[in-house]
Amino acid sequence: MSTKPRVMIVDDEDTIRNLLKSRLEREGHDVVVARNAEEAQAAFQGIGTLITDLKMPGKDGFALMAWAKEKAAATRVIVITGHGEKTVAVKALREGASDYLEKPFDLDELSHTVRRCQKEYQLQSENQDLIGRLEARVERTEGKTEDHSWYVSKAAAMAKVNEWMTVLRREAMRGEAEEPTVLITGESGTGKEGIARMIHAGSRRARGPWVAVNCANFSEQLLESELFGHEKGSFTGANTLKRGLFEIAKGGTLFLDELGEMDVKLQARLLRVLQEKMFRRVGGTADIESDVRVVAATNVNITAKITEGKFREDLYHRINRVVVEIPSLQYRKEDIIPMATQFAEKAFRTRGKTFAGFSAEAAEGLVSYSWPGNVRELQNIVERTALLDQGHGPVGFRDLAISSVRSRPVSDTAPSLTLLEGGADADGYMELKKRWVDTFEKEYLAATLTKHSGNVSASAREAKLDRSNFLRLLRRHALTSNNFRKVGDTSPMEHESTGTDTAQDLTGTVRKIA
Repeated sequence: MSTKPRVMIVDDEDTIRNLLKSRLEREGHDVVVARNAEEAQAAFQGIGTLITDLKMPGKDGFALMAWAKEKAAATRVIVITGHGEKTVAVKALREGASDYLEKPFDLDELSHTVRRCQKEYQLQSENQDLIGRLEARVERTEGKTEDHSWYVSKAAAMAKVNEWMTVLRREAMRGEAEEPTVLITGESGTGKEGIARMIHAGSRRARGPWVAVNCANFSEQLLESELFGHEKGSFTGANTLKRGLFEIAKGGTLFLDELGEMDVKLQARLLRVLQEKMFRRVGGTADIESDVRVVAATNVNITAKITEGKFREDLYHRINRVVVEIPSLQYRKEDIIPMATQFAEKAFRTRGKTFAGFSAEAAEGLVSYSWPGNVRELQNIVERTALLDQGHGPVGFRDLAISSVRSRPVSDTAPSLTLLEGGADADGYMELKKRWVDTFEKEYLAATLTKHSGNVSASAREAKLDRSNFLRLLRRHALTSNNFRKVGDTSPMEHESTGTDTAQDLTGTVRKIA
Protein backbone atom coordinates (compact mmCIF):
# COMPACT_ATOMS: atom_id res chain seq x y z
CA MET A 1 0.00 0.00 0.00
CA SER A 2 1.28 3.48 -0.91
CA THR A 3 2.19 5.57 2.09
CA LYS A 4 1.83 8.96 0.38
CA PRO A 5 -1.63 10.59 0.19
CA ARG A 6 -3.55 9.93 -3.01
CA VAL A 7 -5.49 12.31 -5.25
CA MET A 8 -9.01 11.35 -6.37
CA ILE A 9 -10.67 12.86 -9.45
CA VAL A 10 -14.46 12.52 -9.74
CA ASP A 11 -16.16 13.64 -12.97
CA ASP A 12 -18.66 12.04 -15.32
CA GLU A 13 -16.77 13.29 -18.39
CA ASP A 14 -14.01 10.92 -19.55
CA THR A 15 -12.04 13.73 -21.22
CA ILE A 16 -11.74 15.78 -18.04
CA ARG A 17 -10.84 12.77 -15.89
CA ASN A 18 -8.12 11.64 -18.30
CA LEU A 19 -6.70 15.16 -18.74
CA LEU A 20 -6.34 15.83 -15.02
CA LYS A 21 -5.10 12.32 -14.27
CA SER A 22 -2.39 12.50 -16.94
CA ARG A 23 -1.10 15.86 -15.72
CA LEU A 24 -1.01 14.91 -12.02
CA GLU A 25 0.60 11.51 -12.60
CA ARG A 26 3.42 13.15 -14.58
CA GLU A 27 4.09 15.22 -11.45
CA GLY A 28 4.40 12.12 -9.28
CA HIS A 29 0.95 11.97 -7.68
CA ASP A 30 -0.87 8.69 -7.02
CA VAL A 31 -4.20 9.31 -8.76
CA VAL A 32 -7.55 7.48 -8.50
CA VAL A 33 -10.50 8.30 -10.78
CA ALA A 34 -14.26 7.79 -10.49
CA ARG A 35 -17.24 8.61 -12.71
CA ASN A 36 -19.67 9.42 -9.91
CA ALA A 37 -20.05 9.75 -6.14
CA GLU A 38 -20.90 6.06 -5.65
CA GLU A 39 -17.67 4.91 -7.34
CA ALA A 40 -15.72 7.51 -5.37
CA GLN A 41 -17.07 6.29 -2.04
CA ALA A 42 -16.20 2.69 -2.86
CA ALA A 43 -12.58 3.60 -3.72
CA PHE A 44 -12.10 6.23 -1.01
CA GLN A 45 -8.97 5.07 0.79
CA GLY A 46 -5.95 7.15 1.76
CA ILE A 47 -7.23 10.16 -0.16
CA GLY A 48 -5.43 13.40 0.66
CA THR A 49 -7.08 15.59 -1.98
CA LEU A 50 -10.49 15.10 -3.61
CA ILE A 51 -11.19 16.90 -6.92
CA THR A 52 -14.88 16.68 -7.76
CA ASP A 53 -17.32 18.13 -10.23
CA LEU A 54 -20.39 19.60 -8.54
CA LYS A 55 -22.91 18.56 -11.19
CA MET A 56 -23.05 14.78 -11.62
CA PRO A 57 -25.77 12.12 -12.07
CA GLY A 58 -26.94 10.71 -8.76
CA LYS A 59 -25.31 12.33 -5.73
CA ASP A 60 -23.89 15.72 -6.61
CA GLY A 61 -20.49 17.12 -5.62
CA PHE A 62 -21.86 18.84 -2.52
CA ALA A 63 -23.12 15.52 -1.11
CA LEU A 64 -19.83 13.80 -1.93
CA MET A 65 -17.85 16.61 -0.29
CA ALA A 66 -19.93 16.36 2.92
CA TRP A 67 -19.45 12.58 2.99
CA ALA A 68 -15.70 12.83 2.44
CA LYS A 69 -15.20 15.47 5.18
CA GLU A 70 -17.13 13.26 7.60
CA LYS A 71 -15.17 10.17 6.55
CA ALA A 72 -11.73 11.81 6.84
CA ALA A 73 -11.72 15.33 8.23
CA ALA A 74 -8.18 16.04 7.01
CA THR A 75 -9.03 15.42 3.33
CA ARG A 76 -8.87 18.58 1.22
CA VAL A 77 -11.59 19.13 -1.41
CA ILE A 78 -11.20 21.03 -4.70
CA VAL A 79 -14.46 21.55 -6.61
CA ILE A 80 -14.84 21.94 -10.37
CA THR A 81 -17.16 24.73 -11.53
CA GLY A 82 -18.29 26.02 -14.89
CA HIS A 83 -17.09 29.37 -16.21
CA GLY A 84 -18.74 32.25 -14.37
CA GLU A 85 -20.30 30.13 -11.61
CA LYS A 86 -18.88 32.26 -8.81
CA THR A 87 -21.95 31.88 -6.60
CA VAL A 88 -21.66 28.09 -6.69
CA ALA A 89 -17.93 28.28 -5.96
CA VAL A 90 -18.49 30.53 -2.93
CA LYS A 91 -21.14 28.13 -1.59
CA ALA A 92 -18.69 25.22 -1.92
CA LEU A 93 -15.99 27.15 -0.05
CA ARG A 94 -18.43 27.92 2.75
CA GLU A 95 -19.33 24.23 3.03
CA GLY A 96 -15.73 23.12 3.46
CA ALA A 97 -13.99 23.11 0.08
CA SER A 98 -10.34 24.22 0.13
CA ASP A 99 -10.37 25.72 -3.38
CA TYR A 100 -12.10 25.54 -6.77
CA LEU A 101 -11.06 25.09 -10.38
CA GLU A 102 -12.92 26.85 -13.16
CA LYS A 103 -13.48 25.36 -16.63
CA PRO A 104 -11.59 25.57 -18.94
CA PHE A 105 -8.65 24.49 -16.75
CA ASP A 106 -5.37 26.25 -16.24
CA LEU A 107 -3.16 23.18 -15.72
CA ASP A 108 -0.42 25.14 -13.98
CA GLU A 109 -3.00 26.42 -11.50
CA LEU A 110 -4.22 22.83 -11.08
CA SER A 111 -0.71 21.63 -10.21
CA HIS A 112 -0.10 24.43 -7.74
CA THR A 113 -3.48 23.96 -6.00
CA VAL A 114 -3.06 20.19 -5.63
CA ARG A 115 0.48 20.52 -4.22
CA ARG A 116 -0.78 23.02 -1.65
CA CYS A 117 -3.74 20.84 -0.67
CA GLN A 118 -1.56 17.74 -0.29
CA LYS A 119 0.77 19.61 2.06
CA GLU A 120 -2.21 20.86 4.09
CA TYR A 121 -3.56 17.32 4.32
CA GLN A 122 -0.26 15.93 5.57
CA LEU A 123 0.07 18.71 8.15
CA GLN A 124 -3.46 18.21 9.49
CA SER A 125 -2.99 14.41 9.60
CA GLU A 126 0.19 14.85 11.65
CA ASN A 127 -1.64 17.25 13.97
CA GLN A 128 -4.46 14.73 14.53
CA ASP A 129 -1.91 12.02 15.30
CA LEU A 130 -0.14 14.33 17.75
CA ILE A 131 -3.43 15.17 19.48
CA GLY A 132 -4.15 11.45 19.89
CA ARG A 133 -0.75 10.88 21.47
CA LEU A 134 -1.19 13.84 23.79
CA GLU A 135 -4.61 12.54 24.87
CA ALA A 136 -3.05 9.19 25.74
CA ARG A 137 -0.26 10.90 27.71
CA VAL A 138 -2.77 13.02 29.60
CA GLU A 139 -4.57 9.83 30.61
CA ARG A 140 -1.33 8.42 31.95
CA THR A 141 -0.48 11.67 33.77
CA GLU A 142 -3.91 11.75 35.41
CA GLY A 143 -3.43 8.17 36.56
CA LYS A 144 -6.26 6.64 34.53
CA THR A 145 -4.00 3.78 33.41
CA GLU A 146 -1.56 3.93 36.30
CA ASP A 147 -0.59 0.72 38.04
CA HIS A 148 0.99 0.88 41.50
CA SER A 149 2.43 -2.63 41.67
CA TRP A 150 5.79 -1.93 40.04
CA TYR A 151 8.42 -3.76 42.02
CA VAL A 152 11.68 -5.48 41.08
CA SER A 153 11.48 -8.80 42.91
CA LYS A 154 14.34 -10.65 44.56
CA ALA A 155 12.27 -13.76 45.35
CA ALA A 156 13.51 -17.09 44.00
CA ALA A 157 10.05 -17.82 42.58
CA MET A 158 10.38 -14.70 40.40
CA ALA A 159 13.69 -15.75 38.82
CA LYS A 160 12.07 -16.72 35.51
CA VAL A 161 10.14 -13.45 35.39
CA ASN A 162 13.32 -11.43 35.97
CA GLU A 163 15.09 -13.47 33.30
CA TRP A 164 12.43 -12.63 30.73
CA MET A 165 12.51 -8.95 31.66
CA THR A 166 16.26 -8.94 31.04
CA VAL A 167 15.88 -10.73 27.71
CA LEU A 168 13.22 -8.26 26.53
CA ARG A 169 15.30 -5.23 27.56
CA ARG A 170 18.33 -6.68 25.78
CA GLU A 171 16.27 -7.21 22.64
CA ALA A 172 15.02 -3.60 22.76
CA MET A 173 18.60 -2.32 23.08
CA ARG A 174 19.66 -4.37 20.05
CA GLY A 175 16.97 -2.65 18.01
CA GLU A 176 15.19 -5.72 16.63
CA ALA A 177 12.83 -4.91 13.77
CA GLU A 178 9.76 -6.09 15.65
CA GLU A 179 9.27 -6.41 19.39
CA PRO A 180 7.41 -9.66 20.20
CA THR A 181 3.95 -9.89 21.68
CA VAL A 182 3.94 -10.91 25.35
CA LEU A 183 1.40 -12.97 27.31
CA ILE A 184 1.47 -12.49 31.09
CA THR A 185 -0.29 -15.13 33.19
CA GLY A 186 -1.01 -15.41 36.89
CA GLU A 187 -3.74 -15.23 39.50
CA SER A 188 -5.85 -12.12 39.84
CA GLY A 189 -4.02 -9.35 41.67
CA THR A 190 -0.47 -10.65 41.19
CA GLY A 191 0.66 -7.45 39.44
CA LYS A 192 0.39 -8.43 35.78
CA GLU A 193 -0.27 -4.86 34.65
CA GLY A 194 2.75 -3.66 36.60
CA ILE A 195 4.95 -6.14 34.72
CA ALA A 196 3.34 -5.05 31.44
CA ARG A 197 4.12 -1.40 32.17
CA MET A 198 7.73 -2.32 32.98
CA ILE A 199 7.97 -4.13 29.61
CA HIS A 200 6.64 -0.98 27.90
CA ALA A 201 9.01 1.29 29.83
CA GLY A 202 12.00 -0.86 28.85
CA SER A 203 11.07 -1.06 25.17
CA ARG A 204 11.84 1.16 22.19
CA ARG A 205 8.20 2.32 22.41
CA ALA A 206 8.64 3.82 25.88
CA ARG A 207 8.11 7.37 24.53
CA GLY A 208 4.91 6.29 22.78
CA PRO A 209 1.46 5.88 24.34
CA TRP A 210 0.62 3.30 26.98
CA VAL A 211 -3.02 2.27 26.57
CA ALA A 212 -4.76 -0.38 28.71
CA VAL A 213 -8.18 -2.02 28.41
CA ASN A 214 -9.86 -4.74 30.47
CA CYS A 215 -11.55 -7.09 28.00
CA ALA A 216 -13.88 -8.42 30.70
CA ASN A 217 -15.50 -5.00 31.17
CA PHE A 218 -17.16 -4.83 27.74
CA SER A 219 -19.68 -6.77 25.70
CA GLU A 220 -18.50 -8.13 22.35
CA GLN A 221 -19.87 -5.19 20.32
CA LEU A 222 -18.62 -2.52 22.73
CA LEU A 223 -15.15 -4.07 22.98
CA GLU A 224 -14.91 -4.26 19.19
CA SER A 225 -15.74 -0.55 18.97
CA GLU A 226 -13.34 0.24 21.83
CA LEU A 227 -10.43 -1.54 20.15
CA PHE A 228 -10.98 -0.67 16.49
CA GLY A 229 -13.21 2.41 16.58
CA HIS A 230 -16.31 2.86 14.46
CA GLU A 231 -17.68 4.94 11.62
CA LYS A 232 -20.59 7.30 12.17
CA GLY A 233 -23.88 5.46 11.73
CA SER A 234 -22.30 1.98 11.79
CA PHE A 235 -24.70 0.89 14.53
CA THR A 236 -27.44 2.34 16.74
CA GLY A 237 -25.92 5.04 18.94
CA ALA A 238 -22.83 5.57 16.75
CA ASN A 239 -23.52 9.27 16.28
CA THR A 240 -19.93 10.28 15.57
CA LEU A 241 -16.76 8.74 14.21
CA LYS A 242 -14.69 7.15 16.99
CA ARG A 243 -10.98 6.33 16.93
CA GLY A 244 -10.23 2.97 18.55
CA LEU A 245 -7.43 2.07 20.95
CA PHE A 246 -5.36 0.57 18.12
CA GLU A 247 -5.26 4.09 16.62
CA ILE A 248 -4.75 5.91 19.92
CA ALA A 249 -1.88 3.57 20.88
CA LYS A 250 -0.02 4.14 17.59
CA GLY A 251 3.73 3.93 18.19
CA GLY A 252 3.23 2.56 21.70
CA THR A 253 1.88 -0.42 23.63
CA LEU A 254 -1.68 -1.72 23.92
CA PHE A 255 -2.27 -3.79 27.07
CA LEU A 256 -5.16 -6.26 26.77
CA ASP A 257 -6.03 -7.33 30.31
CA GLU A 258 -8.18 -10.44 30.87
CA LEU A 259 -7.64 -11.58 27.29
CA GLY A 260 -9.18 -14.96 28.12
CA GLU A 261 -12.59 -13.26 28.46
CA MET A 262 -12.61 -11.96 24.88
CA ASP A 263 -15.37 -13.36 22.64
CA VAL A 264 -14.19 -15.92 20.07
CA LYS A 265 -15.55 -13.88 17.13
CA LEU A 266 -13.61 -10.83 18.24
CA GLN A 267 -10.49 -12.98 18.67
CA ALA A 268 -10.54 -13.50 14.90
CA ARG A 269 -10.26 -9.73 14.33
CA LEU A 270 -7.42 -9.48 16.85
CA LEU A 271 -5.59 -12.30 15.08
CA ARG A 272 -5.87 -10.44 11.75
CA VAL A 273 -4.35 -7.30 13.27
CA LEU A 274 -1.44 -9.25 14.74
CA GLN A 275 -0.78 -11.05 11.45
CA GLU A 276 -1.38 -8.33 8.88
CA LYS A 277 -0.74 -5.17 10.93
CA MET A 278 -3.97 -3.74 9.49
CA PHE A 279 -7.51 -3.22 10.76
CA ARG A 280 -10.78 -1.52 9.88
CA ARG A 281 -13.12 0.51 12.02
CA VAL A 282 -16.53 -1.04 12.69
CA GLY A 283 -18.64 -0.21 9.63
CA GLY A 284 -15.57 0.97 7.72
CA THR A 285 -14.10 -0.14 4.39
CA ALA A 286 -10.65 1.42 4.55
CA ASP A 287 -7.68 -0.50 6.00
CA ILE A 288 -5.75 1.35 8.70
CA GLU A 289 -2.15 0.46 9.46
CA SER A 290 -1.46 -0.84 12.99
CA ASP A 291 1.80 0.27 14.60
CA VAL A 292 1.18 -1.14 18.07
CA ARG A 293 2.89 -3.67 20.32
CA VAL A 294 0.38 -5.91 22.08
CA VAL A 295 0.98 -7.14 25.62
CA ALA A 296 -1.82 -9.31 27.02
CA ALA A 297 -2.63 -10.79 30.42
CA THR A 298 -4.95 -13.47 31.73
CA ASN A 299 -5.74 -15.22 35.00
CA VAL A 300 -7.40 -18.22 33.35
CA ASN A 301 -5.92 -21.38 31.85
CA ILE A 302 -5.92 -20.57 28.12
CA THR A 303 -5.25 -24.17 27.07
CA ALA A 304 -8.37 -25.25 28.95
CA LYS A 305 -10.30 -22.50 27.14
CA ILE A 306 -9.00 -23.85 23.82
CA THR A 307 -10.23 -27.34 24.70
CA GLU A 308 -13.65 -25.89 25.55
CA GLY A 309 -13.77 -24.05 22.22
CA LYS A 310 -13.74 -20.65 23.95
CA PHE A 311 -10.32 -19.50 22.74
CA ARG A 312 -8.73 -19.72 19.30
CA GLU A 313 -5.65 -21.91 19.22
CA ASP A 314 -4.13 -19.94 16.32
CA LEU A 315 -4.45 -16.71 18.32
CA TYR A 316 -2.83 -18.36 21.35
CA HIS A 317 0.16 -19.46 19.28
CA ARG A 318 0.38 -15.98 17.77
CA ILE A 319 0.30 -14.09 21.06
CA ASN A 320 2.45 -16.34 23.24
CA ARG A 321 5.79 -15.53 21.63
CA VAL A 322 6.92 -14.72 25.16
CA VAL A 323 5.04 -16.04 28.19
CA VAL A 324 5.73 -14.44 31.58
CA GLU A 325 4.13 -16.35 34.46
CA ILE A 326 3.69 -14.42 37.72
CA PRO A 327 3.60 -16.63 40.84
CA SER A 328 1.19 -15.94 43.69
CA LEU A 329 2.37 -13.58 46.42
CA GLN A 330 2.38 -16.39 49.02
CA TYR A 331 5.34 -17.91 47.13
CA ARG A 332 7.19 -14.58 47.09
CA LYS A 333 7.55 -14.03 50.83
CA GLU A 334 10.83 -12.14 50.34
CA ASP A 335 8.89 -9.45 48.48
CA ILE A 336 6.14 -8.80 51.00
CA ILE A 337 7.85 -6.38 53.41
CA PRO A 338 9.76 -4.35 50.75
CA MET A 339 6.61 -4.15 48.62
CA ALA A 340 4.40 -3.20 51.57
CA THR A 341 6.93 -0.54 52.56
CA GLN A 342 6.94 0.91 49.05
CA PHE A 343 3.14 1.06 48.99
CA ALA A 344 3.02 2.56 52.50
CA GLU A 345 5.54 5.30 51.82
CA LYS A 346 3.53 6.48 48.83
CA ALA A 347 0.13 6.13 50.54
CA PHE A 348 1.26 8.03 53.67
CA ARG A 349 3.00 10.74 51.64
CA THR A 350 -0.10 11.26 49.47
CA ARG A 351 -2.12 11.97 52.62
CA GLY A 352 0.48 14.30 54.12
CA LYS A 353 1.52 11.76 56.75
CA THR A 354 4.84 10.20 57.77
CA PHE A 355 5.32 6.45 57.56
CA ALA A 356 7.22 5.24 60.64
CA GLY A 357 7.69 1.67 59.46
CA PHE A 358 6.08 -1.60 60.54
CA SER A 359 6.41 -3.06 64.03
CA ALA A 360 7.97 -6.52 64.38
CA GLU A 361 4.53 -8.00 65.05
CA ALA A 362 3.06 -6.30 61.96
CA ALA A 363 5.92 -7.48 59.78
CA GLU A 364 5.48 -11.05 61.02
CA GLY A 365 1.74 -10.86 60.35
CA LEU A 366 2.30 -9.55 56.82
CA VAL A 367 4.69 -12.38 55.98
CA SER A 368 2.59 -15.16 57.55
CA TYR A 369 -0.69 -14.10 55.90
CA SER A 370 -1.69 -16.17 52.83
CA TRP A 371 -2.64 -13.18 50.61
CA PRO A 372 -5.44 -14.79 48.56
CA GLY A 373 -5.89 -11.43 46.85
CA ASN A 374 -2.16 -11.21 46.09
CA VAL A 375 -0.46 -7.87 45.46
CA ARG A 376 -3.76 -6.02 45.02
CA GLU A 377 -4.93 -7.10 48.48
CA LEU A 378 -1.60 -6.08 50.02
CA GLN A 379 -1.84 -2.65 48.42
CA ASN A 380 -5.44 -2.17 49.56
CA ILE A 381 -4.66 -3.12 53.17
CA VAL A 382 -1.67 -0.78 53.28
CA GLU A 383 -3.64 2.13 51.77
CA ARG A 384 -6.50 1.56 54.20
CA THR A 385 -3.97 1.60 57.05
CA ALA A 386 -2.54 4.90 55.79
CA LEU A 387 -6.03 6.38 55.63
CA LEU A 388 -6.81 5.48 59.27
CA ASP A 389 -3.34 6.13 60.74
CA GLN A 390 -3.28 8.59 63.66
CA GLY A 391 0.49 9.11 63.71
CA HIS A 392 1.26 7.12 66.88
CA GLY A 393 4.49 5.53 65.65
CA PRO A 394 5.19 2.35 63.67
CA VAL A 395 2.23 0.53 62.15
CA GLY A 396 1.16 -2.34 64.41
CA PHE A 397 -0.49 -5.63 63.54
CA ARG A 398 -3.88 -4.42 64.77
CA ASP A 399 -3.58 -1.34 62.55
CA LEU A 400 -3.39 -3.60 59.49
CA ALA A 401 -6.73 -5.24 60.38
CA ILE A 402 -5.85 -8.41 58.51
CA SER A 403 -8.72 -10.88 58.88
CA SER A 404 -7.74 -13.62 61.34
CA VAL A 405 -10.35 -15.93 59.81
CA ARG A 406 -8.55 -15.93 56.45
CA SER A 407 -5.04 -15.84 57.84
CA ARG A 408 -2.86 -18.93 57.76
CA PRO A 409 0.93 -19.41 57.81
CA VAL A 410 2.65 -20.41 54.59
CA SER A 411 5.91 -22.36 54.83
CA ASP A 412 8.87 -22.09 52.46
CA THR A 413 9.56 -25.80 52.46
CA ALA A 414 6.47 -27.72 53.51
CA PRO A 415 2.71 -27.33 53.30
CA SER A 416 0.74 -26.43 56.37
CA LEU A 417 -2.97 -26.63 57.10
CA THR A 418 -4.18 -24.76 60.15
CA LEU A 419 -7.81 -24.98 61.26
CA LEU A 420 -9.40 -21.70 60.24
CA GLU A 421 -10.93 -20.09 63.31
CA GLY A 422 -14.72 -20.14 62.92
CA GLY A 423 -14.36 -21.77 59.49
CA ALA A 424 -16.32 -24.93 60.25
CA ASP A 425 -19.34 -22.97 61.43
CA ALA A 426 -19.12 -20.48 58.59
CA ASP A 427 -18.59 -22.82 55.64
CA GLY A 428 -19.72 -26.27 56.67
CA TYR A 429 -17.78 -29.52 56.68
CA MET A 430 -17.75 -30.30 52.92
CA GLU A 431 -16.78 -26.78 51.84
CA LEU A 432 -14.05 -26.57 54.46
CA LYS A 433 -12.73 -30.01 53.53
CA LYS A 434 -12.59 -29.08 49.85
CA ARG A 435 -10.70 -25.91 50.70
CA TRP A 436 -8.24 -27.88 52.87
CA VAL A 437 -7.64 -30.43 50.11
CA ASP A 438 -7.06 -27.73 47.48
CA THR A 439 -4.74 -25.85 49.82
CA PHE A 440 -2.82 -29.00 50.73
CA GLU A 441 -2.35 -30.01 47.09
CA LYS A 442 -1.14 -26.59 45.94
CA GLU A 443 1.24 -26.08 48.87
CA TYR A 444 2.58 -29.66 48.66
CA LEU A 445 3.25 -29.36 44.93
CA ALA A 446 4.93 -25.97 45.37
CA ALA A 447 7.05 -27.19 48.27
CA THR A 448 8.16 -30.31 46.40
CA LEU A 449 9.02 -28.37 43.25
CA THR A 450 10.94 -25.82 45.34
CA LYS A 451 12.93 -28.62 46.99
CA HIS A 452 13.87 -30.13 43.61
CA SER A 453 14.41 -26.76 41.81
CA GLY A 454 11.47 -27.34 39.46
CA ASN A 455 12.48 -30.86 38.38
CA VAL A 456 9.15 -32.56 37.71
CA SER A 457 10.47 -36.13 37.55
CA ALA A 458 12.28 -35.86 40.89
CA SER A 459 9.27 -34.16 42.48
CA ALA A 460 6.90 -36.87 41.19
CA ARG A 461 9.19 -39.63 42.57
CA GLU A 462 9.20 -38.03 46.02
CA ALA A 463 5.41 -37.69 45.90
CA LYS A 464 5.17 -41.35 44.84
CA LEU A 465 2.98 -40.32 41.91
CA ASP A 466 3.17 -41.12 38.22
CA ARG A 467 4.70 -38.23 36.32
CA SER A 468 1.48 -37.82 34.30
CA ASN A 469 -0.61 -37.57 37.47
CA PHE A 470 1.83 -35.07 38.94
CA LEU A 471 1.54 -32.93 35.79
CA ARG A 472 -2.24 -33.16 35.95
CA LEU A 473 -2.17 -31.73 39.49
CA LEU A 474 0.13 -28.93 38.33
CA ARG A 475 -2.35 -28.01 35.61
CA ARG A 476 -5.24 -28.05 38.08
CA HIS A 477 -3.51 -25.50 40.29
CA ALA A 478 -1.97 -23.45 37.42
CA LEU A 479 1.57 -24.17 38.62
CA THR A 480 4.56 -24.26 36.29
CA SER A 481 7.86 -25.90 37.14
CA ASN A 482 9.85 -23.05 35.53
CA ASN A 483 8.90 -20.71 38.37
CA PHE A 484 10.60 -22.96 40.94
CA ARG A 485 14.03 -23.09 39.36
CA LYS A 486 16.68 -21.46 41.50
CA VAL A 487 18.56 -18.37 40.31
CA GLY A 488 21.73 -19.46 38.53
CA ASP A 489 20.54 -23.05 38.05
CA THR A 490 22.07 -24.24 34.77
CA SER A 491 20.80 -27.84 34.89
CA PRO A 492 18.99 -29.08 31.75
CA MET A 493 15.38 -27.91 31.55
CA GLU A 494 12.64 -30.52 31.37
CA HIS A 495 10.17 -29.85 28.55
CA GLU A 496 7.03 -31.15 30.20
CA SER A 497 3.60 -30.05 29.01
CA THR A 498 1.82 -28.57 32.01
CA GLY A 499 -0.93 -26.90 30.02
CA THR A 500 0.69 -23.47 30.35
CA ASP A 501 4.31 -24.17 29.40
CA THR A 502 5.47 -23.39 25.88
CA ALA A 503 9.03 -24.59 26.33
CA GLN A 504 9.85 -24.99 22.66
CA ASP A 505 8.51 -21.57 21.73
CA LEU A 506 10.29 -19.90 24.64
CA THR A 507 13.59 -21.67 24.01
CA GLY A 508 13.46 -20.68 20.37
CA THR A 509 12.77 -17.06 21.28
CA VAL A 510 15.67 -16.98 23.74
CA ARG A 511 18.04 -18.34 21.11
CA LYS A 512 16.82 -15.74 18.65
CA ILE A 513 17.07 -12.83 21.06
CA ALA A 514 20.09 -13.74 23.19
